[in-house]
Parts: sequence; structure tokens; C-alpha cells
Amino acid sequence: MKKLIYSLALCGSLTVVPTISEAALGDTTLRPGMSNSDVKQLQQQLKNKGYFTYGTTTNYYGTITKSAVMNFQRANGLAADGIAGKNTFSKLLGSSSNSSSTSSTLLRVGSRGANVQSLQQQLKNKGYFKGNTTQYFGSITKNAVMAFQRANGLSVDGIAGPATLNKLKNGGTSAGSGSTSTGTSSILRPGMSGSSVSSLQQKLKNKGYFSANVTGYYGSITTSAVRSFQRANGLSADGIAGPATMNKLNSSSSSNNTTSKPSVSTPSSSSASKVTSYGKRFVGTPYVWGGTSPSGFDCSGFLNYVYRNAAGVSLPRTVAGIYSTGTRVSTPSPGDIVFFETYQPGASHAGIYLGGGQFLHASSSKGVMISSMSNSYWQPRYLGAKRYL
Repeated sequence: MKKLIYSLALCGSLTVVPTISEAALGDTTLRPGMSNSDVKQLQQQLKNKGYFTYGTTTNYYGTITKSAVMNFQRANGLAADGIAGKNTFSKLLGSSSNSSSTSSTLLRVGSRGANVQSLQQQLKNKGYFKGNTTQYFGSITKNAVMAFQRANGLSVDGIAGPATLNKLKNGGTSAGSGSTSTGTSSILRPGMSGSSVSSLQQKLKNKGYFSANVTGYYGSITTSAVRSFQRANGLSADGIAGPATMNKLNSSSSSNNTTSKPSVSTPSSSSASKVTSYGKRFVGTPYVWGGTSPSGFDCSGFLNYVYRNAAGVSLPRTVAGIYSTGTRVSTPSPGDIVFFETYQPGASHAGIYLGGGQFLHASSSKGVMISSMSNSYWQPRYLGAKRYL
């Protein structure tokens, strides 16, 4: 008999999914959203073949499992729908299925595991990847891969396939001095960091194209600002600050961004004070996956609870949902929500800005705590801020 269990997406919403724990592994169909022991067995089989590289197997069929299934299906001539049905199990349990290897692996946004960390380290050794290596392939890794591909005459798709991996291992070109030089011969591109990037951001800011804080990291916000400047000044809008872009940016004849922006009022000091002071009460509260109360919070559950009880503001349940609402602000004020890209592409973590570069959030490792936005982990993952008060 089918049972019903609750499956919680990290910082996400509550859904009810069926479990088929009494079915034999090869006689059922497993798909995203399911949670049972059969899923754990599926992950182990994929792990044995080298496709499930996240680490510990679980009972939950999420995006990581789906991606592993799709990679296995592609490598074995099956329809890559991410659903483990009869044909997939038959191939997976058979001796003729293909195992994953470094030469055939495709690492892309969403990939996880030791192979991703190895890729990041190789890119770091070449000067393309800045910061600490992780086991997650997000936008930072994608930008580094694209920068390497451009410099080495490869197809620039941000996917680390055989050609890119082989080039990395066999003497691919290292990043030039563009990340530390501000001269017109420099090429600044996504993934770089340093004083030259800070200088670029400040110049774009002076021209009205860059509205965020100057960070020294060349991410999606900087890329978008460069593209806007290039379009306005008749340049190729590739988001890369090369000699033509830098020369135009340094020229007094370049066009300023005159697009009128709606004014955003500062949140009332009363509301902001209530939210920040109320939120601080919960410092030390443990992190609980799917938690929405003082007995334990996840990141979006914490925001929901504080804003609702301190200011009467109802927020969407997930971080992605919260990020899709609110009013974007270039510089956060106390009481605003700041967003970060962590375990998956897009906004996947958020906290309450306290002022002074600090924010309050429910950390998966330490529970509710106060962190600095300028530390080496959070700074390159910052996406922006929004106002809800």
C-alpha cells in the first residue's frame, strides 16, 4: 500500500509525494519528488557507475538525482528525461551499461561532487577561478570555464566537456595579467576579481550603469552593466571589458546612462528597527530543514516568521519566491533582504540586512547567526538586495 510522506525542498515549500517502498527496484518508476528507500538504491547504483557524485545517498529524488539519471541515460543511448523507468533500470542493472569517466563526463551548472572541485582547482591553477573551491558547479564556475574556453579557442558554452577538460590537463593557456592591471590592453571578464575589477565597477557606477556596491568581483551584475554600457556606446555587447570597452569607458565622449529610475523610499526606521531587533532574538536557534518556527528555521522560514510577526508582512515561502517580489535597491538599508547564490543557480539563500555590511540569516551549519557580507564565501555569491517594508 502506498504511503504518503512529506518532502521538503531546502528553503522551500511543503509538498506531499507518494512512496513505493515495497516495490522491487527494477519493477517501478522513480521520478523527481519521490522520497523512499528505492530512491536511495537508485542513487547507489548510479554512484557505482560514477554518475551520482554528490556524496552521501539519500531517500529524496531531487535535481541532483535527476541530473545523474539524465547523464546516465545520455551515455547509454536512452531518452534523457530524468525519470528512472523500466528501460533505465534494465540498463543500469545490466553489465553492459557505460560507466562515467573523466573523459566522457560533462560538468555543467548544477553538477556536484569531487570532479567539480577538481575542475575548479585546475581553473584556479590557471588563474581563472577565484576564491575557495567547492563541490558545486554554479555561475562562478561557469564564468571561469567560459573565460578559459575563450582564451583557448574552444566553444564558449560554460560546460566542461572532454575538449575543455583535455585542454585544461594538457597545457591550456593561463589567464593573463588582466585581473590585476587596469591598462587599456587588459581584458576583464566574468570570474575575475581584484582591484582592476573594482576600478571598472567604479567607472561604470560613475557613468550610471553599475548600481550595486563595488566588490572587486566580476559577476553577473558587472557583466550586465558592461553590456549596457557597450550597447549605449555602439560596441559589441559581449559583457567583456576589453581594450575597446575600456578606451570608451575612459573617454569623456562615452554616453552616460540617463534612463530614469523610480525612486525607492528608505524603509521606515520604525519597521526596520522592529524587524532587525526581533530577528536578533533568535540568534543561536538551530537550523531545521523546512523549519518555520523558533524550534528550528530554514533560511526562508526564518524570514517569513520575522517579517510576519515583526512587521505584518507576508513573504513567499521560498527564497526564489521572495526574490521574485519586492523592490530592487542598489544599496541595502537595515531591514532589506539580501540574496545570495549558493547551492543552486539563482537566489538560493537570503538574510536580513542589519547595516555595516552585516546580515542576519539561518545558516545550514550554525543556525541563526550574523555574518559579514564581505567575507570570502558570501561576497562572490551576493546577488543584490530588495525592499519589502
